[in-house]
Amino acid sequence: MIVEDHIAFRQTLAFLLRREPALEVVAQAGSLAQAREMLDRRLDVAVVDLGLPDGDGRELFGQLRRTNPGISVVVLTATIEAGHHDEVMKAGADAVLHKVASPPTIVEEVRRLAGR
Repeated sequence: MIVEDHIAFRQTLAFLLRREPALEVVAQAGSLAQAREMLDRRLDVAVVDLGLPDGDGRELFGQLRRTNPGISVVVLTATIEAGHHDEVMKAGADAVLHKVASPPTIVEEVRRLAGR
């Protein structure tokens, strides 16, 4: 699942992930509300933006884990401040990447977490 409000970024990431033989993008959302509507799907990894139009992506972490025990959460963020990484990890993320990370880096992290 990809939860990202910037449609071009979300669609590009989905395209890159779909090119991976072992990965499948089963849901895409541009807001917390849209993501919540898709929580009934079987999800292994969620890629979540923190800055969504209707709230903070961290609000999804608990809901994702309740509906999909064992799910891994990768946070993509445009904000890297001192302590921010640790704060997001304490909130339940399994990995935090800056949005300027290379596409292969993002894909590799999703692949790594999907292999758990």
